[in-house]
Amino acid sequence: MWKFFFYTLYFYLRGIINHKQFKMNKISVLLVLTFFFISCQNNTQDTSPWSGRIDENDQKTAVVKKLAQAYQDGNFDIAKEYFTEDGIHFFNNIEYTTDQIIEGYNFHSVLYDDLKHVDPMITTMYYNNGEVYTNHWSDWTGKSKITGEVQNNTFHCWWQWEGNKIVSTKCYLDPTELMEEIGLYQSKMAE
Repeated sequence: MWKFFFYTLYFYLRGIINHKQFKMNKISVLLVLTFFFISCQNNTQDTSPWSGRIDENDQKTAVVKKLAQAYQDGNFDIAKEYFTEDGIHFFNNIEYTTDQIIEGYNFHSVLYDDLKHVDPMITTMYYNNGEVYTNHWSDWTGKSKITGEVQNNTFHCWWQWEGNKIVSTKCYLDPTELMEEIGLYQSKMAE
């Protein structure tokens, strides 16, 4: 294959030399075509188990975007359509059942107004080993219903899929302000 290419290149260059008027244009075209031909030969796909492809516009990403919007709207019950009943969910390193995590996220709308995910990035990774995770990270804001102060945080979550169901989630964030807000809420309810 390479011999054919170089023989063709040789005859092409010989033709350019004999027609000096078109020399620069032909050399430019030849260089571009040569670069294109060589660059197309270097495409390799990583077949390692934890490599794969990432997609921002697939159905699983759309589901997580829908769930994120439901959380911001204060009604995370829609997650029951997508979570398995026996799912395992984590808020930092604390484990929850599906019902507990849904109740917990719904409780945020009891504590805060104007829940927002600011500039969220949500993509789904299809790994070569068959695992599928949707990654979701964003800044977060919420206005305390008790103090009126706006709180800000950053979170990182993954949503693990089996088929078309979410079997596990894990979200990491600094819980300090959230725990303080829960304390204020409990004090107010105890009055």
